[in-house]
Amino acid sequence: MTQLREKKFARTRLALARALSQALTDQPLPGVSVKALCHEAEVSEATFFNYFPGKQDLMGYLAQMWLLELGWHVQAAAAQSAGLPVIDALFAHTATTCARKPGVFRELLVWIARGASPGQTTEISAVEKRLAFPDLEGIDAISIKGLDALLVTPLEAAIAAGDLPANTLVPALLSALLSVLLGAPLTLLSGDPRKIGAVYRQQLNLLWAGARAAARGQ
Repeated sequence: MTQLREKKFARTRLALARALSQALTDQPLPGVSVKALCHEAEVSEATFFNYFPGKQDLMGYLAQMWLLELGWHVQAAAAQSAGLPVIDALFAHTATTCARKPGVFRELLVWIARGASPGQTTEISAVEKRLAFPDLEGIDAISIKGLDALLVTPLEAAIAAGDLPANTLVPALLSALLSVLLGAPLTLLSGDPRKIGAVYRQQLNLLWAGARAAARGQ
């Protein structure tokens, strides 16, 4: 694919992703029609199906973009610190996403609940990454990882640094982190998504205190 065609391909996919993101502001995915998305993105329905087999696939693409952006913020935090501050940054960025795009994040929860993973959707090129996030330097070098993969490394770093006890059970704590990360939006998105950041901070403090207490046998 020539550079010009690659850019055109990327711009079309991103236009459809933006159209879906906007549509999810007012209605859930089942209520969004391909025809409406094509009208917003200014492409034909035939073009849509040349790029995505269906709406769920476009939703998967949008989810990948979220994981890509999240991965960039995790890497940026890891360049400044390690361990718990990196996890804080992951949760903070997720809270920001919830507040800015509650409809999109609600559908992301559905996407995750269905057992989807980054490897099940389409590959995103370096050109797409740069066009989607022009302000995030080095975004084209970020690989897309699942939530568990993004959390495990800083967890292990926190244990190595002594911020968490050496006998911390990583799988158990990882499961608890994922429950908080996805559970708080599940309960608060329909109310006030702006409260999610505060809930995250409270729950993380409780988790760290619980992990330390459990390690002491209390």
